[in-house]
Amino acid sequence: MSQSVTVPPTNHGTRPYARDVAELAFIRQVRRAIHRRPELGHHELRTAAFLERVLRRMGHKPFRPAQTSIAVVIGPPTAPLTVGFRADLDALPIHEKTGAIYASRNPGIMHACGHDGHAAALLTLARRLTIEPHRTNSALLIFQEAEEGYPSGAPAVLEGLPMRLLPPEIFALHLWPELPTGAVGVRTGAMMASVAGLTFDIAGRPGHPHGTQAESGGSDAVAAAVNLYSRLAPDTGRMLDEQSPTALSIGRIDGGEGPNRVAAQCRMEGTLRALTWADQENAVAAIRSASEAVETQTGARIEVLVKSGVRPPVLNYTDSVGRLRVACQQLGVQCLSYPDRPVGASEDFGWFLEKIEGALFLLGCGRDRSHPQLHTSQFDFDEEVLLTGVDVFHALAVPCHEEQVKAGLGSQRSELHADRSQRSVSSGQCEARIL
Repeated sequence: MSQSVTVPPTNHGTRPYARDVAELAFIRQVRRAIHRRPELGHHELRTAAFLERVLRRMGHKPFRPAQTSIAVVIGPPTAPLTVGFRADLDALPIHEKTGAIYASRNPGIMHACGHDGHAAALLTLARRLTIEPHRTNSALLIFQEAEEGYPSGAPAVLEGLPMRLLPPEIFALHLWPELPTGAVGVRTGAMMASVAGLTFDIAGRPGHPHGTQAESGGSDAVAAAVNLYSRLAPDTGRMLDEQSPTALSIGRIDGGEGPNRVAAQCRMEGTLRALTWADQENAVAAIRSASEAVETQTGARIEVLVKSGVRPPVLNYTDSVGRLRVACQQLGVQCLSYPDRPVGASEDFGWFLEKIEGALFLLGCGRDRSHPQLHTSQFDFDEEVLLTGVDVFHALAVPCHEEQVKAGLGSQRSELHADRSQRSVSSGQCEARIL
């Protein structure tokens, strides 16, 4: 999921309070319990049951908006629902090689993307909110299945949530080893690209069995594929920005039946990344046009199959990013304008942002530049960094005071999508309290 980017220099902010030892022990215990028993997307049975059990012990009534997803509303029964938070639960088909005492006990499956940490942070937020007195608002916490694979679990969760439980704003974090430990990175607008799958089925004409292409009148499917490849000019690994909002990657070409025969069939497979749905549509139209030109030139038939929505674009809202920056400022957490352009990695949190305002931010967990990357068998991190994420979540969950808004520590929220009831909520943050 990670992509190499340049990390700006940073000086870490200092927290205005000491860490709660019991809370640190809790978050470590939760993260390691989940880490030991990783499960793939849509199969997070044990993980979901564990989270459900702990939430019930806290006195809550969690429910399942999707088969292996958990949601819970925390706050007084009559308090307005003002904010939501989402964590993901699934692991990856990777064999762990960290050597940690809490390493995966499920061979070939590992939490190599930090979802165990995301879930532990959100459960710790639930713990804080549970024992916090005199709350005047409610928060929705979502533990979502199947972020990594296709189909994503996010649409199922959104479909399973009653409309009255859709908060006006939602946030999520992602651990990021390319940022120093404890630093927060966020940007307004396009944060991560959408992903669409592309398949090109190319049909040639074999002609006479033992003739060359010229002699037999055949149409070589492999030659047509090479022609199309050169026209498409794949740009794997390109950093996306507003001037270059799409990138095409062709990862597989397979065709032909023998070294002395004109290829009758060939298939190319790839992915298309884009910053917006409109950019994706424009790129697909150009790809189809190139395919038609190759058909005309070579006589081959090319069918272009597009699997849209493998991942949506992640588009952060300006006001939500502003609220996040204020929260970090009050907590003494370093908040960087990072990355300087959208990353090619993808995240299905974009499905939530299509219905609800909000933002995804990156939480640094890197010791140094040699820290193992996401989606590798060596990936690990110190759980204490998760408490920074909990601090930020908690600050976003605490209702602000009118004086803070007037002092400029907040901004008026913009209108929600036209298909939802319009609500105006004062933004800005109150200082989080450690419990």
